[in-house]
Amino acid sequence: MLLNLREYHRPKTLTEALALLRRPDIRTVPIGGGTQVLAEGAREVEAVVDLQDLGLNFIRLEGNTLRIGATTPLQALVEAPESAAYGGGILAVAARETAPLPLRNQRTVGGAVVGASGEQPLATVLIALEAELVVFTEPDSPRALRLEAFYDYREALRRQGMIATEIRLPLSAAPMGASFHKVARTPADAPIVGVAVRLFRGVDGACYGVRIAVGGVASRPVRLIEVEHILEGRPPDPERFLAAARQAREQVNPPGDFRGSPEYRREMVEVLLRRALTDAAQQAGFTG
Repeated sequence: MLLNLREYHRPKTLTEALALLRRPDIRTVPIGGGTQVLAEGAREVEAVVDLQDLGLNFIRLEGNTLRIGATTPLQALVEAPESAAYGGGILAVAARETAPLPLRNQRTVGGAVVGASGEQPLATVLIALEAELVVFTEPDSPRALRLEAFYDYREALRRQGMIATEIRLPLSAAPMGASFHKVARTPADAPIVGVAVRLFRGVDGACYGVRIAVGGVASRPVRLIEVEHILEGRPPDPERFLAAARQAREQVNPPGDFRGSPEYRREMVEVLLRRALTDAAQQAGFTG
């Protein structure tokens, strides 16, 4: 519960919404579905700005980009044909893994991405897909940030009164494979560790555009750039996948908790990355 909440606003324009968030004398936060703000119950929150009337509920293809509005419910990612056709349906998988059905109908894409925890599937997958998050701190100054860069500056942008308006995903004519694998205590639980992979099949039979993201090993999902270099521009084969997975295991330095020790999490990174690479390669049309 927001025990000190005393104002609710539902602006019609982005300019109005940003002005409300920038007020210095009252602690104000934006909401889409409101599930995360209510769950956190921050006592310092005195006002909320509901973004539902800003026209940010959409999923559409435009040129070489898939655009997803910030107030789009997570369930729309499960059901929309545009997202189902992207990367073999990996967006639908990520949305299902991020929240159960009752919450998916209320929780928004923007809220899930901006407030993502370290193990969250949707954020992990979007980093592997090279997603950009469009944010505004001034009405006429949009910034498109790679998601991993956004998490570097998340708290600073929040303090400036940021509003996230959409996610942008690149489209390519090259055959693409994308896969997400996780380990959890039960199928319905949040991942202990999750690994997402995206790659393209080149005309020469090599892997290109390799992106690897891992959740559950830090306070935010992380991209493993050094591991990507092992695979980039080279044909896929089990030995190369094994080398990449072992490098990933050595590169991460996860914390431990009651769900899994650091040693267990590192072991799962290796196992899950091999599975995700194999699935992504098959999806991209590699044989053998």
